[in-house]
Amino acid sequence: MGEGSAAQRDLLAVWRRMLLLGLPAVQASAVLAALLGRGDAWDRLVDPALYLVLSGMLVTAWLAVLRGHEVRAVTLLLTAGSGAMLSMKLLLLALLPLQRALLPELLETLVWLPVLITWTLLGDLSRPVRRTLNLTVLSVAAFSALLLLRPVTQGAALDVDALRALLQINLAAVVCLYGASYFVRRNDTLGRAQGEQQVLRQLVYTDLLTGLPGRVRLGEHLRELTERGGTFAALVVDVDAFKIVNDTLGHAAGDELLRGVAHELQRLVPAGSGVYRLSGDEFVVLLPHADASGAQWEAQRLLTHVPTRPSLQVGMDITLSIGLSVYPEDATDPDELLRHADSAMSAVKCAGRRQVRRYQPQQDAATERFQVLARDLSVALAREELSLHFQPVFRLSDLRPVKAEALLRWTHPQLGAVSPGEFIPVAERVGLIAPVGAWVLRAACLEALRWGDVTVSVNVSAVQLLQAEFPQVVQGALRDTGLSARRLELELTETAALYEDTRAAQTLEDLRALGVRLSIDDFGSGYSNLSRLRTLPITGVKLDRSCIQGLPDGPGGPFARALLEAVLGLTRHLPLDLTAEGIENAAQLTALRDLGCPLGQGHGLSHPLTAPDFRALLHTLPPSGGQAGAAAS
Repeated sequence: MGEGSAAQRDLLAVWRRMLLLGLPAVQASAVLAALLGRGDAWDRLVDPALYLVLSGMLVTAWLAVLRGHEVRAVTLLLTAGSGAMLSMKLLLLALLPLQRALLPELLETLVWLPVLITWTLLGDLSRPVRRTLNLTVLSVAAFSALLLLRPVTQGAALDVDALRALLQINLAAVVCLYGASYFVRRNDTLGRAQGEQQVLRQLVYTDLLTGLPGRVRLGEHLRELTERGGTFAALVVDVDAFKIVNDTLGHAAGDELLRGVAHELQRLVPAGSGVYRLSGDEFVVLLPHADASGAQWEAQRLLTHVPTRPSLQVGMDITLSIGLSVYPEDATDPDELLRHADSAMSAVKCAGRRQVRRYQPQQDAATERFQVLARDLSVALAREELSLHFQPVFRLSDLRPVKAEALLRWTHPQLGAVSPGEFIPVAERVGLIAPVGAWVLRAACLEALRWGDVTVSVNVSAVQLLQAEFPQVVQGALRDTGLSARRLELELTETAALYEDTRAAQTLEDLRALGVRLSIDDFGSGYSNLSRLRTLPITGVKLDRSCIQGLPDGPGGPFARALLEAVLGLTRHLPLDLTAEGIENAAQLTALRDLGCPLGQGHGLSHPLTAPDFRALLHTLPPSGGQAGAAAS
């Protein structure tokens, strides 16, 4: 915006200089034309008056420019005055019965067309100016007709030479004036387009808050350095606890802090270095000629000195975390080099902040993988990389599937299959669990519509459970898909929050009010609070696989049997559905049947199936449990 204002001021200055010099030149031409007159009655009586009016207009315009009047007002004065002089001369030539050489006088009127064009090109083509030009063209045409036809009405012959001259004058007026107007409008349009492109380039290449180059220019500089070869270093600089500054002092103070850090980085980096704003409170410093030891020294100097002034500006002690990587030792690819430096900075954050750390491949591999997963998981839904498999839950008495647990799968385009145990925690940490969970709910409900009366179970994390809007998400999935609430079961991970957090308790009540079923997953493996279990609005319990591992005759067999009998008694009393998880073989299945366990799940009964395979299972299973042994083997 500042650059645009400066350019506009420069243009106005040029316009004023041209008029201050051009108007006296036009005045001098008028004086010269008066001195060189032919001496006939017209030159003695009419031209002096016209030239006097012209001089008055020129002097008025010159003084207006000198005093700094607006471009629009001066342009309108000059355009209207010049058009009026041109029209007036044609009118006087038609009406005054004076001795005059008609053709020379008509040719003299052509001098006003270049004057009008000049004002049009130099000035502001506002709506009043455009109206004035239109009026000038119409008046020239009307007075030309009057000049040509008036003698004919008085009995004189048509002056063919005058006709030719007037046609040329009118044609020149139309072509020149409208052509000049078109040129001005076209030039203005091109100027706006170029200005917009310049603004877009500035937005792409420059961070508006700090004035630093942004990510695009950083990428270009990195590629230039790697193509040049040699050694250089990349530093990723992060402002520690920046969110606290925003939350406690306000976003204005946060912006001031970022501007201060940017200024200090630019001031303190060695000559020839580049400083960029990566995103949020992260900056990048490129040291074009630094080796590992030099980069470490420069990073330590920045860590010590950069926060001083920004801390005074916001009234709070500010610290930095800095990660660095060196080309070509740590990476030869520009993006990888920057990613390594970012990994080192993240490791500093985990280790307590306010340090400098170089990339260490073995230690930072997990951090980098987390960053890759977090980045790619954000677009996995849009790229349709997520899918659902379904593991059946069988009624153990006849091995009929009565439920199916929806299991989320992610096939990464480069990494291949990524375990839910790895990417679900990533989703929770980076705030993606809500959109991913909403997609799973809707996709599972949609698929369950094709299962007859079989229930679909969907896992819900503690993070989702603590979100106040989660019941509305569930209600929306049921409404959009048309699935009955009684055929949806939500499996809740057993955590302290499940039993003790009042928000979770309210969410559970809201969910039960919708009519969905609620089950505690992996019961017996963690926080099992039996006294709170009876107060929760749940409908089922899924016993963790570790509780049945000793069945029937393993080292922990007696304990597993006793535990199962206790849980069975509890669930019958409450009452709750009990599902034994992790059934691996026929012996475990037989033991669970003997104990009276109602439901079971595990690879010994069925592996997770794709949606078409599970539908095929529902259509092909026999109506009785006669083939139980085969199913369990």
